[in-house]
Amino acid sequence: MDDLGLGVASGKIILIGEHSVVYGKPAIALPFNQAQISSKVYKTDAPITIDCIYFKGNLEEAPDVLFGIKQLINIVLVYLNQPFKNIHIKIESNLPAQRGLGSSAAVSIAVVRSLFDAFDVQLTQDRLNHFVDIAEQIHHLNPSGLDSTTIASGKAVFYQKDLGKSVIELKMDAVLIVADTGVKGLTKEAVSEVKRLWNENPTVVNPVMDRLEQLTNEAKIYLENNEVIRLGLAMTEAHQLLRSINVSDEKLEKLVEVALANGALGAKLTGGGKGGCMIALAKHTEQAILISDALKQVGADNTWFYDLKEIIIWRQPQKHT
Repeated sequence: MDDLGLGVASGKIILIGEHSVVYGKPAIALPFNQAQISSKVYKTDAPITIDCIYFKGNLEEAPDVLFGIKQLINIVLVYLNQPFKNIHIKIESNLPAQRGLGSSAAVSIAVVRSLFDAFDVQLTQDRLNHFVDIAEQIHHLNPSGLDSTTIASGKAVFYQKDLGKSVIELKMDAVLIVADTGVKGLTKEAVSEVKRLWNENPTVVNPVMDRLEQLTNEAKIYLENNEVIRLGLAMTEAHQLLRSINVSDEKLEKLVEVALANGALGAKLTGGGKGGCMIALAKHTEQAILISDALKQVGADNTWFYDLKEIIIWRQPQKHT
């Protein structure tokens, strides 16, 4: 089959502000270039087919887990004025799904980029955001837009739903450890749980959201001024607040506890919670290695290192000609 188009996207890490961002508070997210998703479009003489970890075959017969991607492909093809046939889409990933690392938004971004690339149509940032927002509305309950914004821009982002985004100029001499619990996160359930708590006890939940807002605003300053110790303290307090609104779980608690006991300056869950991943802050790579080893010994499925000095602007690879 002829290779028509290529689209690539990285994941993302929410440093601080998950859940409160859904309620109009700010959040900070970082592109997660250590893991990526690629989408390749090939020319065929058959109905649209897809090949990914969940399904291989005719797109019309894809399971419910791919409903959002199926709808996205149809919408993009309508926009591009292309027929619903004669292409095969192959999606490959080393970004674990349902871990709070933005895999659904990354898949959507990669697919949109690959389709526009296949038909040689320029893709603006606004158009990309529009299409991915549609898919995210299907994937998640009341998505904040943080995942798609961070992944599409490839930069450290300070984001607030009604106020938009701004790029953070990082001046941080530290290393993040990202640890996968090996358990799929339950984002929809976690968001629903927080909403239920908020409806039942707004006088309890509102102060939590307000404090998360304060910590996020402070964390932005810490990132810009290399205040590593204060950033770590803010991360740990944020985790305690998230735990208080029932979005942590036993394994996340264990990993946070072990990271702090082994010298992490701060540690917290990242993303929706109830499974997924956690992050820990270390002064340098040597300390990060020690923390990583300790996390693996108590059951972390995988770990990655993220030098905060090395965030670079993402660029779409060129397809082979």
